[in-house]
Amino acid sequence: MADNKYTKEYIRKMLQENQTWLEKGIVALYYKQTEDEMASKDTHHRNGCGFNVADAKYLSYVAEYILSGKGLSGAHLEKARGKMLKYSGQLARIANKG
Repeated sequence: MADNKYTKEYIRKMLQENQTWLEKGIVALYYKQTEDEMASKDTHHRNGCGFNVADAKYLSYVAEYILSGKGLSGAHLEKARGKMLKYSGQLARIANKG
């Protein structure tokens, strides 16, 4: 990526085309959840970090599945990909900090 600057559009493209990017993005957002949110698999704080209320339970489950050493496939891969596209801006901010 030119100038090490990840754009929202580039992140979105990679989430759509690359399973590794998708899975790493899910885990990156999971780690942005607060400890109490991770424990409950829910969103309690409106801090602009991590998953939104509608996605927290499912994507937390998926993140823990990935962290257990397993990869996504089939319907779970497609469902997670569909949910993650809305987080491309947040993921671009994370990528550009690091």
